[in-house]
Amino acid sequence: MKKVILVGLLFLTLTPHVVKSQNSNKSTVTFELKIPPIALINFAVENQQIISHSFAIASNQVEQTITKTNIDKTWLNYSSIVKSGSSNYITANISSGSLPSDVDLYVFVSPDAGFGAGSLGTPVGEIKLNYYPQNLIINIGSCYTGTGTNKGCLLNYVWDNPKSYDYFINYLHGKPISITYTITAH
Repeated sequence: MKKVILVGLLFLTLTPHVVKSQNSNKSTVTFELKIPPIALINFAVENQQIISHSFAIASNQVEQTITKTNIDKTWLNYSSIVKSGSSNYITANISSGSLPSDVDLYVFVSPDAGFGAGSLGTPVGEIKLNYYPQNLIINIGSCYTGTGTNKGCLLNYVWDNPKSYDYFINYLHGKPISITYTITAH
């Protein structure tokens, strides 16, 4: 519904309107419609429903707990409207859980799948996750990626750990790791 309204508003902005007067003369009236900056973000996981932002955190954030079913099947969808001359960026950080000191967790973000439009930004590739937000996608302008699986950017998590540590056994015993993604104005 939001996408339809947004497209309709953009159509009104770009279309000159003709007003007829009583004597059949035509007059063109140009008007400008300003849309305030906005940034939305959500996940879609293959074979699962779309996971929208949680109301427990800000509307420009989503949090994901890593499981065996989403480690390489999560799509990051986002929409952005920015002021002229500015951009948005998406960061990622570990927001709950803890990793043993000899275990590292990486996330690789793929380029956009190509079903959206606009200035979709530049994925930085792979980052080593920690508890501080790090840039994942930079220079996002006004755009949308589309909603659902196979739209937006695919996230792949990679564990760098000794063979003696099995994250998924620890996950089953109450030690999950959650990652928060935030879209922010630059």
